[in-house]
Amino acid sequence: MKAKLCFFPAALAVLMLGPAVQAGELGDLLQAALLHPQARAAASQVEAARAQKDAATGRYFGSAALSAGWHNYEGQRVVGVYTPGTSGAPLISDRIGQAGLAYSLPVDLFGVIAANRERAQHDLNAAELLARQQTLLKLHQTASSYLTLQALLKQREALVLYRQRVETTHSRIRKELELGKTAGVDARYAESELARLVADEAVLDGALIQAQADLQEASSREKFLPTRADIPVPAWEDAIPDATLPARVAQARSEAARAQADESRRALLPLLSLDANYFRNVGGGDTRDTWAMGGVVSLPLGVTQYRQADAQRLNARAAAEQSEAAARDSARQLANLRASYDVAAADALAVEKEVAYREQVAAVQREMQRLGSQTLENLFQHERNLLDARYRLAQAQARAGATWSAAQVLTGLPTENYIARMDAK
Repeated sequence: MKAKLCFFPAALAVLMLGPAVQAGELGDLLQAALLHPQARAAASQVEAARAQKDAATGRYFGSAALSAGWHNYEGQRVVGVYTPGTSGAPLISDRIGQAGLAYSLPVDLFGVIAANRERAQHDLNAAELLARQQTLLKLHQTASSYLTLQALLKQREALVLYRQRVETTHSRIRKELELGKTAGVDARYAESELARLVADEAVLDGALIQAQADLQEASSREKFLPTRADIPVPAWEDAIPDATLPARVAQARSEAARAQADESRRALLPLLSLDANYFRNVGGGDTRDTWAMGGVVSLPLGVTQYRQADAQRLNARAAAEQSEAAARDSARQLANLRASYDVAAADALAVEKEVAYREQVAAVQREMQRLGSQTLENLFQHERNLLDARYRLAQAQARAGATWSAAQVLTGLPTENYIARMDAK
């Protein structure tokens, strides 16, 4: 009887909360989930995007290169540069070494570097949002598994109580059967109900193992069972669809694509760079120093660059459309989550009252059956109805918390706020 996902409103959450048994139990699990390898991988991707941004900014400062070399020629050559008319004979040798420094400084006349830096900034923004999303997904997996375990334990408590009542009834009927006060069919019916309860327990045990496995994957806690009595259900807060995490990620990617298209377009304009170099040339028993300063203007004329610029422009248009689609889809998801939350509210409130009513009915039916004015089948049917109501109550509470958690993944609630609100007492 694995708990299903559903939701219920903040106004009725208080009706389902009780005193906490162990403070911070869920918070400890959520903190452990922050160390999941996927969360660490997302953090590394953020650092990589930040390094890319720093690299884009570094283009403003140009590039320098140190070089050193040595060559043995087939004949003697001039060491360094010889200019006719200068005094002295040229320095020649067949073994020449050279060491020096070259520096090139781009002049960003048309904003190519600025567009590249802007794209890197948007890529960094997207990476940070994706890292938060990945972390929230692991927190959601942890919280959902925890809530499922809580619901299953409550269901198991109800099942154990029902089994005790069936066993007590079965024991009483066997004694009455030995005294000839009841028919053998009642004893066989009680035995069949016990067998059915054994099967129900097996289903619950299997669901517990699955939930524990999910929790272990997210938080590294093996075979964990909650001790907290209440099922946490934080209050629902409406979010603006455009501010949801998927919409913000799509917007950042759209801006990055636009900046990349802008960079490609500006790169088709003339490019200017200033350069300088200095070298010390060694050979022939002496040294010669050479240096140069100048500038370079280049204009791309190949078809490839123009076609690539068109492709980047089309990619930017597609990214803008995807951003709008993400905002619409986020609005749809939030509406569905809120609707499910409200449905769970009504369900939880109704089932809570139903449990109280069926407990009274079952108590009356047990006494009537003991006095012989009620059949065993009717009694067990009422007990089953009570068990089912307790199952549904636990499921409704767990669905509420899990749905709130799913909504926070969508809205992008900061992780520290998520943990604080989920673990609130």
